[in-house]
Amino acid sequence: MDKYIELMIIGSILLLSSCFQTTSSVESPLQQHEEETITVLFSDSSKIQDEKTYYDALLELKQHYPGNVPALLIIDANERDAIRYFNIQQFPTMIVLTGEKENLRMEGTFTKDEILAHLLELFKSEKEVALPNSMFAYYLM
Repeated sequence: MDKYIELMIIGSILLLSSCFQTTSSVESPLQQHEEETITVLFSDSSKIQDEKTYYDALLELKQHYPGNVPALLIIDANERDAIRYFNIQQFPTMIVLTGEKENLRMEGTFTKDEILAHLLELFKSEKEVALPNSMFAYYLM
């Protein structure tokens, strides 16, 4: 009888210990500075053909603005913590972040031109700087 009680206690401990979540989705899984802008592409290797337009758009953007395009980070679908933290529902998904601020999110398949248009719009608006004591703005080139 004592062996059955011991087995029940050990079995309960093993069963319940597997119910605890070991990671927290409260903190960002990305290591970046507050003011750093990065582009994150969430990728699924089984749907790599859907991501081609994202890569093409990013390469073209880099050709237009060499040295000024934010770093690219590719996160695979098996990175559960990052997927959960950013609430990724479909692949591919591209997010442009500055610190914790999400500047752009594109989910699913788009044409290269659609992706490039959104990136250029975002990129140009981020480069707009107000002159001190002035109502005018200018663009950094």
